[in-house]
Amino acid sequence: MGGRLGTTRPGRSPLPKGLLGRLFLLFTLGSSLVFLSQGRAEAIPAFANGQGLSCTACHTTFPGMTPYGMMTMMSNFQDLDYRKQRQAFPLALRLQVETLLANKSHPASTVAQTLSILGGGFIGPHLTWYGEQPIVDSGFPGVTEQMWLSWNGLFHGSNSIQVGKFHTPFPFMPAHGWTLGNYLLATQTTGQNTFNPNDARWGTAFSGMTGNWMYNASWLAGSGPIGSALDYSPQGGPRTLDLNVTYGGMVRPWALGAVAMKGTAPLFNSSGAYAAGDSFTRQGLYYSYQTRSWFVQTMYYRGEDARPDLNVGATPFRGAMLEIERDFGWRNHVLVRYDVASSDTLNRQYIFDDAYNFLPNLKVTGELAMQPGASPSIAFAFDWAGPFQRGKRYLWNPPVGVRLVSVKSAPPSVGMTGTNMKSMPGMSMPGMSMPGMNMPANSNAQIEMGEHLVAANGCSGCHGATFGGGVGPKLYGIEHRLAPAQIADFIAHPRAPMPNFGFTKPQVAAIVAYLSSLDGGMGGMMPTLTTTPVAGQDAVVVTVRFPAMIPKSARIVTAMSMGGGAMHGSTTALHPTADPHVWTATVHFTMAGPWTLRLEYGNMHLTQSIVVGDSR
Repeated sequence: MGGRLGTTRPGRSPLPKGLLGRLFLLFTLGSSLVFLSQGRAEAIPAFANGQGLSCTACHTTFPGMTPYGMMTMMSNFQDLDYRKQRQAFPLALRLQVETLLANKSHPASTVAQTLSILGGGFIGPHLTWYGEQPIVDSGFPGVTEQMWLSWNGLFHGSNSIQVGKFHTPFPFMPAHGWTLGNYLLATQTTGQNTFNPNDARWGTAFSGMTGNWMYNASWLAGSGPIGSALDYSPQGGPRTLDLNVTYGGMVRPWALGAVAMKGTAPLFNSSGAYAAGDSFTRQGLYYSYQTRSWFVQTMYYRGEDARPDLNVGATPFRGAMLEIERDFGWRNHVLVRYDVASSDTLNRQYIFDDAYNFLPNLKVTGELAMQPGASPSIAFAFDWAGPFQRGKRYLWNPPVGVRLVSVKSAPPSVGMTGTNMKSMPGMSMPGMSMPGMNMPANSNAQIEMGEHLVAANGCSGCHGATFGGGVGPKLYGIEHRLAPAQIADFIAHPRAPMPNFGFTKPQVAAIVAYLSSLDGGMGGMMPTLTTTPVAGQDAVVVTVRFPAMIPKSARIVTAMSMGGGAMHGSTTALHPTADPHVWTATVHFTMAGPWTLRLEYGNMHLTQSIVVGDSR
């Protein structure tokens, strides 16, 4: 049985006529007008919304992935900040309407390819979940696409155990490609063996990341609806053991991966009764290279079916693909692909795609697909994902419901995490001692606790990313306007609409200490760190001003959160300018996503967060 060759999936039907069809087209047109009238999206759908990022941090053109997006997905979202995510509205929608132009081989059609509800988030710091339920899939009522729970942070790292229905682990993750035509080697089947890596399947998986290595071992069962989730009978469909390992792709721009699968598939006689089993194997080698502008990936895939059908002997399986993508900023994406698959049939196709993003979550894709001996096929697709409102985040506050808070595009605030306060004479801040405190006033640990509490409770959502004001008042430099006791009173006894977080006295003191240090506090003696541009692409210029003490040397160390640990980037030395108090350096990044800049000078340090690639 061959896989799909053109730009449509098997079993499609035109968009239903009558009232349903007219309502759907009206919804599509209305959505287009509404969202084309908006500015750039800052929070879509559930995960970007929760983290306060644009979708361009994780996606090239959705659902295509950046390296950071791949890391987030393959770690089962455990690299995200669960405290932020649990505040976010956990649901989102994705809509795709596809039109296939007529040619000699098929008539014209318009179909609701996808209308899906997506949801995901955290259940505590070590449990993540995700669900994807199509309402409409290829013009028909949808079957549950994904529904899984992941237990993360095992063995003090990024390891996880995933249970439920999830995409088949595969080196290049074809289910997340953005072309309209499928990858042949991921969709082609053999005889009665319906196994293909493009399907999501029920099962369990162990996966993790260590340094540049990513690995996965999974046992996969059927791909049917939720009613088949506990049907582990080998007669119910293919059963597969899947092993994957990949090196690179995160810190390094290239990745090399391998996959090995071994499984069995049921064979049925003409009356539909189980007759025998087909033992099959699949192996593959994968290579990719990705920069901000180019993405090249190729794979060779092979295997064998011992008995793909009754009265059929051993049948080899071969497949290969080469794909080149060029990104012209975040709006335009062009892709060329050649792929071939051979089992009991031989299929080849040439794919040319052009995707234009009106917004990071709103796009139109055009595709030309060609196969030997067939007429060229042309298709167009409209895609939207959301919801979003420009400059806003959707937060979930049961039982009140959904509320919107401001998202600022200004630079993140400078965190004083880890600064050795005791080593700096004259840096004490009067009036910060409070009854019931379990740590010395203004200690490194106290400021770090305050920073953690402010981040975990989403204070920047109302007070602005740099605490320069938003729905709530400006907090930057607050120690110059209010006494510490007054700041503490506002936190402990908030005025509406600020909620009462129920902080303890030590927690209030820690928050006061942290807020009072944002602009250097303490007489402005702390260094200040700025980046140009605010959210960088491949590189940013870091400028540090040392108001008082000029260090002998200083450097910037970059790191990205990854599961239970951090992925270390580069170390760059800072150099003084004509003004000895001002030091600069150009810092380079290997991929988009949230990074931490750590300024180290003498025996002290401070940190600042930056989202690389989020300014597109």
